[in-house]
Amino acid sequence: MLITEKPETVFDTSEIKAGYLVFTKNRSWNEGIGGFVTAVTDKEVVVQYHPGIGNVTNHFFIRANEVEAGDWEIRYSADMSEIHVYPEPTSDTDTGNGGNNDTGGTNL
Repeated sequence: MLITEKPETVFDTSEIKAGYLVFTKNRSWNEGIGGFVTAVTDKEVVVQYHPGIGNVTNHFFIRANEVEAGDWEIRYSADMSEIHVYPEPTSDTDTGNGGNNDTGGTNL
């Protein structure tokens, strides 16, 4: 068969949008990074952050297939009134904030 259909992991672009605040940690990093979303496609989220060097900003990319593989821990919010966590915590201790989804705690 020349063409086959197969399921593909993609971002729900109605769930996260440009301008959202994020705190993310890739499993290869020692600590997480906070920033804001500058672009979203079904396959990639682009995050701008301040690397701590004067008046400089930088970007990193979160790819849907890497999120599916478990490489990323992500917290995101449109306005900080509600913070979404991915992957969803399995117990209160996983969020680092007592499980109440408030702004306390930054442990990923």
